[in-house]
Amino acid sequence: MECKSMQDIQVKLTARHHVEGNWEETTHSYEGKRVQKASAWYLTYKEQMEGVGEVSTTLKLTDTSITLVRQGGVSTRQQFEKGASTHSTYQSPYGPFAMETHTNKLRIRYEAEVPVQVEIAYQLWMNEQYAGEHELKIELGK
Repeated sequence: MECKSMQDIQVKLTARHHVEGNWEETTHSYEGKRVQKASAWYLTYKEQMEGVGEVSTTLKLTDTSITLVRQGGVSTRQQFEKGASTHSTYQSPYGPFAMETHTNKLRIRYEAEVPVQVEIAYQLWMNEQYAGEHELKIELGK
């Protein structure tokens, strides 16, 4: 049975960033929505970003990749595919940055055919400068 209705969910986002030998971790919770369209799941929520304001975030989950789209005070479209490097542009209030992402880990956990957890580990370069190791863990609850 395919569920096509929009579901209200709690999005708990834990971001870890390895910089200068230390891991920094932040956790945020958002009210979000989850819906299935064709063979992909879409998660949407709004973030308040410091110095930028509200940003609408959409995650598209497929069997082989995750696409992160942000629109608002910043805009970007980041593609995560395990073992692959992808290029994109990060539009910020300070101008555009060239981003390169190399995904080391990509895991989506399902319960009853519904995504409940997303884990991504990647290395990031901004304007060809190494910007460290990043890990995202996204927990989706009711």
